[in-house]
Amino acid sequence: MCLCIDCGIDTAPKDDRRRRGARTSEWYMVHDRVWAAAGMPPMSMFETKDFLCIGCLEARLGRRLNPDDFTDASINQPDRWSSPRLNARLVGQ
Repeated sequence: MCLCIDCGIDTAPKDDRRRRGARTSEWYMVHDRVWAAAGMPPMSMFETKDFLCIGCLEARLGRRLNPDDFTDASINQPDRWSSPRLNARLVGQ
């Protein structure tokens, strides 16, 4: 489980891929400057234990995310598993 440390929602539920039509995953990568601006510790690809859902990250930043906030990591491609909220931020809606 990858629980948001602010609200407790699972940001990467494993059952999404088994449930038809599930669109709840909020697994993403933002630039270090965005993560730091939200008061989060530096990320390490080998030790990630602090997660934020899109809503809580935006609340901490005091603004809506936009495509420039996200890295070019392949995980940031809009897809059928990501939540509508995440997909909208990735494409600038």
